[in-house]
Amino acid sequence: MSDIKEIPIKAIDAQNSGESCSASEPFALRILDKSMSPEFEIDNIIIIDPSVTPKTGDFILYETSNSLIIREIHITEPTITLKAYSPSYSDIFIDDTSAVLGVITQRSGKRRKFHKRYG
Repeated sequence: MSDIKEIPIKAIDAQNSGESCSASEPFALRILDKSMSPEFEIDNIIIIDPSVTPKTGDFILYETSNSLIIREIHITEPTITLKAYSPSYSDIFIDDTSAVLGVITQRSGKRRKFHKRYG
């Protein structure tokens, strides 16, 4: 298992807002916790597409006031639930999807057979 370092998240401002580049381009992140295990394991690389509109059952990247989290989204008007797979993590209830940064479209694993496409 890898040693996970704390990665600080800086507040978004004009310099790092993505305004100077294509903010709707897919990007990659590495999984750092077990909140969505076994679907997403520590050190998996995921691809997030910000141009995809989330629908029920999609895995999404969500921005809280102090972190980025991965959850499965369930949309049942008027409630939107962000579900964690691990019982150690709480579900999150939100009113809208404005803080959803994108939908996960791919996952890599240590071996090719663990790679997966979503959507």
